[in-house]
Formats: sequence, C-alpha cells, structure tokens
Amino acid sequence: ITQGTAAAYNVAAEVNYSREFVPLRNDAELVDAAFAAARHVFEPGNIAVAREPMTASEDFARFLDHVPGCFVFLGNGEGSAPLHNSSYDFNDDGLLFGTNFHFALVRQRLGGEAGR
Repeated sequence: ITQGTAAAYNVAAEVNYSREFVPLRNDAELVDAAFAAARHVFEPGNIAVAREPMTASEDFARFLDHVPGCFVFLGNGEGSAPLHNSSYDFNDDGLLFGTNFHFALVRQRLGGEAGR
C-alpha cells in the first residue's frame, strides 16, 4: 500500500514500525479490589469490568511491567462526546464520583471499609 501510494504521487515512502505500546494487563487481584470499591460508589448498571488485555492505555502498561496495577476508566455521563473530540465537554460533576471511587479504593486497600 505504501509503495503503491508513493508511486502514484512519484515520491519515495518508508514505513518505520515500533512496538512502543504494549497491551495493558491489569493485576487480577487489583481488578477485584477496584470492582469492590466501585460497587460502593456507583449503581450496578454503571460498572463494567474488562478483564482482557487492551491497548487503550498509552504508557501505563509499561508501569505494570514493574508493579501490579489496575487501569480504570471513569465515564463522563450520558450524551457526552468522546475524548479527543472537538465537542467534548468535561462534566465537572464527575469529579465527585472519581474522588469517591478512589477514596473507597484507598480505604479498602488500607484495611478499612470502603463505605459509601
């Protein structure tokens, strides 16, 4: 494809491919912990767990090469434009949900009740 397109425009082309980003593999124990904390903050229908490797992690997967971790997505609410979209509008109300989730997770991991 590259060479054909280059020939059509009478130019040279070269493809350099690197594997900088690797699939993210969450630690199973920490996925369970995040799910347990999420149950204290979010309605059941608003929680989804993806246990398969994914490539939406940018460089976070490299951190997980060295320490256990868990990548978590927090939504922006219904009807929101996706990230990297010119119509995206951050929902400030989501800050409270994210803060409560992380608070519940930290509390749980330190041995306390996650609470509500």
